[in-house]
This record gives sequence, structure tokens and C-alpha cells, in this order.
Amino acid sequence: MLLILNLSFHKSSLNKNIYTYKIHLVSDPFLWHKFQFRKETVMSDHNTRFIEYAGLKLAYTIQGNRGSEAILMQHGWTSNKEAFSAYADAFVSEGYHCISIDSLGHGESDKPTEAALYSREERANHIVEIMNKEGIDKAHFLGYSMGGWIACCMAEHQRNRLLSLMIGGHCPETGTTEEVGGLKNGEDYPFERIMELYDFDWPEELLPAMKHTYDYLEDVTGHEQAVADSGVPVLLWKGRGEAIICEKGEEMANRNGWTFFSVEGDHMQAALNHEPNLPHLIKFMRSINP
Repeated sequence: MLLILNLSFHKSSLNKNIYTYKIHLVSDPFLWHKFQFRKETVMSDHNTRFIEYAGLKLAYTIQGNRGSEAILMQHGWTSNKEAFSAYADAFVSEGYHCISIDSLGHGESDKPTEAALYSREERANHIVEIMNKEGIDKAHFLGYSMGGWIACCMAEHQRNRLLSLMIGGHCPETGTTEEVGGLKNGEDYPFERIMELYDFDWPEELLPAMKHTYDYLEDVTGHEQAVADSGVPVLLWKGRGEAIICEKGEEMANRNGWTFFSVEGDHMQAALNHEPNLPHLIKFMRSINP
């Protein structure tokens, strides 16, 4: 499963206000959670930095001591860089330098309509461009849901820039249809089906970016091996309410000698409830840097 937190986007190039869609869970017997959204206007974060890559604008924020090891933080589909604020605060207190990124198609980053710009290799290139801009040779990478998929893309295309991988809410080499049980019940979940099931009420100009980012999440072939071959410590974490990827993730971690933990809750809760996650994540980081 991959829907988390919120989605914000520029109202216009001249108006720095952005829309934020707040999520409210409602009852749903299906494995996916249905959401209700309300639209409100908030100001762009004044700490946001921007870079350009291949003519595209990418947004990110920085916290902590620039001279210490960096942790790159990548949110899930429909979310933005604010998703990891509590995690960043905790890691900064541990002495790390945290960079939270608005993935292409999300937040204050550009939302191009060309599908190829959202590919596995391009996703990794976006991360590395930010690292280069900030003078970071290697970094730890923490990604949740779609961000976990991007972590796999980094392992595949830019493993020499990694210090470790922390992948939450996603299991390498596992597409969305499998995550939500589609392979077991014989159903498929293309973007068009998701739009039928959930009332996102997105503006027309946002739909291509959302479709392309969603579609590429099924492009997972070879990702387990890529993560295994990355040569860095790996941690997987899942919510126990996501039985498929929780079980598969634990088996995969055991098979490859990775660290694994699970917490109570579903896909949303396993991200939002940072208190039970942080002790495990900090323990993992301390094991790397005793």
C-alpha cells in the first residue's frame, strides 16, 4: 500500500500559496483506506531550497549540522517533505544532518507531464543532484512507501553514494498490486481504478504527474538484488496491518541478513506514529556508527 499523509502543490507560479490535502480515514472493509480531503491554503516553507536538474525544479529542506553525516528522507506517494519532520528532529538530536525532499510530482517540486522523467534511474539522479548541490559524497537514505521504492532505485543506480538504507512501508521487488492483495484475489489496480475507488478531487493539471508516479511503482524487477548488492546496511520496517508486505519483508530480511522490525498499525499508522519507530531506527543507526 502506498497512500500516506498529504499532497501539496503550487497554486500558480506567481502565488506562493500551496494547497494541502489533509487525510481523514473513514471506514473501509477493503485493504486500501479510503480518504476524505479538505483543501486549505498554507504558505511555502521559507527554509525550502531549490535546485534545477535537466530543467526541472526540485525542492528540499535541511536541518542539523552540515558537517555531520547526512540522512536523506523521501516521502510516499501523495505526500511531501514535511512528512518526516518528527523523524528529522530526532535524528538531528542524534547529531545527523537531515535533508527532506519533495519528490518530483509532489510538494514544491515540479510536476512535469512526461512519463520518462519519473523512471527509476531519473529518480536516483534527482537525489544525487541534491547531494552534489549540498556537497555530500555519501548519505544514509530513509524512504517510506514510494520513498522506499526510490531507496531501491538508489541501490540500483547510485549505490556508491549510499551509507545505509532504511525502507519503510515498501518491500523491494513488490509492486502496488501485490502489496494490496491483488495477486491473491485476481484484481488489478491501475491508476484509473484507484481514481474510481478514491475521491482525490485533484485538479486536471496534476493528474499526469500522479499517474506517472503511481505507474512506475509497479516497475520493481530486480530491486531485491539491487538492495542486496548495495553493500550497505539495510533495514526494513512494516506495519503489521499490512500482512502481505510485513510477512514478505521479514522473510526477505532474513534471507539477505538485513535488519527488520514491525509495528502495530496499517500503512498510514506505521508512518504517522513515529514514537514506536524511532527507537528501532536510532538503534540501527547507532549500530552503524557506534
